[in-house]
Amino acid sequence: KSLSLLQKIQNYLPSVEMLIKNLSPNPANPVYLVEFCSTRLLLDCPLDFGPLLRCCPRHPLLVGEASHQPAAEAEGKAWPGDSARPDGLPFKTVEGVELLDAPPCVSMPFSTKHCPVVWSTVDAVLISSYHAILGIPYLTGCTDFAGRIFATEPSIEFGRQILEDLANSVDQLPHCGKLEDVVKRLREAGHPLADQAENWMPVFTAAQVQSAFDSVQRVSFNQRVQLLNDLLLTPVSSGFCIGGCNWLIESDFHRMAYMSASSQWTCHPLPMSWQALVGCDLLLFNGACLLPGQTPDRSVEDICSALVTVLSQGGSALFPCRPCGVLFDLLESISNHLDAKGMRRYPMYLVSARAKNSLSFADICGEWLSAERQKRLYTADVPFGHAEMLQQNQLQQFSSLGSDFGRQCSQPCIVFATDPCLRLGEAVHLAAAWGRDRPNALFLTDPQFADVQTLAPFQPLAMPVHRFTMDMRMQPSQAADVLSLLRCGRLVMPEAYRRLDCHGGCPVSYSQYLSVMQFPLDSSDQLLELSPALARTVRPVRVGDRQLALLEGEVTMGRSGRRRLEPLSEAAKSSGSTGGAVGFGSGSELKPLLAAVESSQTAKPLLTGQLRPEELVRQLRARNFPSAKHELAEDGSWSIFLEVGHQEALITGSAVATHVYCDDEKIRLVVRESLLACLVLV
Repeated sequence: KSLSLLQKIQNYLPSVEMLIKNLSPNPANPVYLVEFCSTRLLLDCPLDFGPLLRCCPRHPLLVGEASHQPAAEAEGKAWPGDSARPDGLPFKTVEGVELLDAPPCVSMPFSTKHCPVVWSTVDAVLISSYHAILGIPYLTGCTDFAGRIFATEPSIEFGRQILEDLANSVDQLPHCGKLEDVVKRLREAGHPLADQAENWMPVFTAAQVQSAFDSVQRVSFNQRVQLLNDLLLTPVSSGFCIGGCNWLIESDFHRMAYMSASSQWTCHPLPMSWQALVGCDLLLFNGACLLPGQTPDRSVEDICSALVTVLSQGGSALFPCRPCGVLFDLLESISNHLDAKGMRRYPMYLVSARAKNSLSFADICGEWLSAERQKRLYTADVPFGHAEMLQQNQLQQFSSLGSDFGRQCSQPCIVFATDPCLRLGEAVHLAAAWGRDRPNALFLTDPQFADVQTLAPFQPLAMPVHRFTMDMRMQPSQAADVLSLLRCGRLVMPEAYRRLDCHGGCPVSYSQYLSVMQFPLDSSDQLLELSPALARTVRPVRVGDRQLALLEGEVTMGRSGRRRLEPLSEAAKSSGSTGGAVGFGSGSELKPLLAAVESSQTAKPLLTGQLRPEELVRQLRARNFPSAKHELAEDGSWSIFLEVGHQEALITGSAVATHVYCDDEKIRLVVRESLLACLVLV
C-alpha cells in the first residue's frame, strides 16, 4: 500500500529531451535552433552573400589621376553591360553571364518564408566567431527577437568593422533603385528567383550596425554565464580566429557542447581548448573543413612562391580580402618571405575604410592571442609584424582608392583590398583595371568566394588567377582525433560530413536542412530543493558504511520553478506512508525507504559546520594548550603544531579535509573535544 518517495518523484518528473533544428542549407555557414531544458538557443547568426554574387559589381565614380584605375562610367552606371532585356526584367548580360541590376543585397542563411521561426520565443543567441555575427543587425532589426546575444569582444569588433566596411562601400555608390522594386518585377514576371528574392535584404547602414552591436553582451573565454532555467553557458577557445569560441551548455545534470569552426593550425589566435568539452552528453559538431587537402601552411607557401614570380615579371598582385582574420598572418608571412628573397623593395598597400581600426584593434587583443604573441607584449613589443611594417613604410593604409592612393601607389606592388566577394569595395576597381594586363595576378584566398561565380563578371581575364584558399578549420583527420578524445555520448553533424569520416568513433547522427532531431536525455537524476520545514525532520542513520537521513515528504512546485520536497500533506498521510533516504557527502542520491532501517539501526550523530583554524586554536588554548597557534599556507591550507612535554601533535586542514597526527591518547582526546566544540551536532 505504501509508495516510496523515489517512485513518486520518478512518476512526477517528465521525460527530458533535446530538440535540434538545422536552419542552414550550407554547412560552411551553420545555424542551429536548439531547445534544451525549456530554453531556446540560436547557435550562430551569419550572413548569406549568395544574393550579392548574383548582382552586378558596383563602384563609385573614380578620379582619373591614377592611370591604373578604371575610368568612370557615363551617368554613374554601376557596371558595363547590354541594354535592358525586352521583357523588362532587371538583368544585365555581362560577358554572357546574366547578373541582376539591383542594389547590393544579402540574406540570412535560412529562408524566413520556408523556415518560419517564432523569434520572440528564442531566449539567446550564441556567437562562435566574427564570421557568425554578421547577421545580428538583421535579426534585431527585422524580427521581434528580444533575447540576449553573447559573443567575445573580438568577434563583436571585427564583425562590426566588416559590416561597416560593407556599408561604406554601398554609401559611395550612386543611387541604383530600390530592392523592393526589383523583387516586385521578378514576382510579376514569375521568374524562378522571385521566391528567393522575397528574403533578400539591403545592406544596413553603419549607424544601424552600431546600434545592433551595442546590444551584444561581451563574454570572455571560460566565463560562466547563467541563463534561464539555470543553464550555464561557457565559451572556450576554438583556435579558429581571434575571439573564436566553442560553447559548453550545462544544466544541473546534462552537458551539451556546440563545436563550430575550430582549428589546430599554429597561427595568431589562442589555441583550441577542448578539455572542457570532454564527456558531453551531446556534441553538435560543425568544425571540419569540407575541402580537405589544401592546408593553410601549404597555401601560404604556394602564395609566397607565386607572388615572387609575379613581382619578378613586373606585375602587381591583388588580394581581395576583409580587413581582419588571415590577413594578419598573410602580411607577416609575405613580408618575411620577401625579406628572405631580397625583394623588400616591393610595397604593400591595404585599402579598406576600416583597415586602420582593424590593425589597431588586433594589436591590443593580447589576452585573445597565442602564447608566442603574448610574450611580445611583455617585452613592450607589438604582437603583430604589421606595426613595424607601417613604421618602415613597407605597408601603407588607405581608406579608399582616392587621389592619395593614385599619387603614392608604386607598381609593381601588392594590394590587399575589400571585399572578397568582388561585388563591392575597392577590389572591384582594381580587378577591372588590372585584369587586362598579363603580368598582374589575382589571388583568391577566402574559401567562401573562390569559385567561378565570383569571377564571372570580369571575364575574360588576361591576368592569371591563383586560388589558394586559407581555410583554417580542422582537416577531417584532425577532427577525428579530437572527437575521439572528447568521448561524447552522442555526436550530431551536418549530412555533408558523412563522406568525411571524421566521427572519431562516437555514436553519430547526421542533420539535414530543416530537419528536427529529438534526443531523449536520461532523467534519472533531477535537482530537488529541500524545504527548511522538511529539513528539520531529517533523522540521521547509518546503513552499512553509509550515512543516510530518513525523511518523509512529497514533491511540489516551488515559487522559483524548481521541484521541491515538502513535508507530507494531510491528504498524503491518509493515503499511506511515504518515505525516502538521502545519502550525505559525495554521490548523494535518493533511495527507496528500507523498511528495516528504523528497527535495526540506531541514529548516530552527524557533524556539520565549517572548521576555522582560529576557533580551533582558541578551543585548544582553553584546554591547557597555551602554545597552540596556526600557520596559513599560500594555497589556503593551515596547520597547528602542539607540544606537551616530550609529546607532539600536528593538525592540518584544508577546504576538503582535516588530519590529526598524534601518538599520545590523552592529547588525541583533547584534540577531539576541541574539534567537536568547533562543529555542530545534528
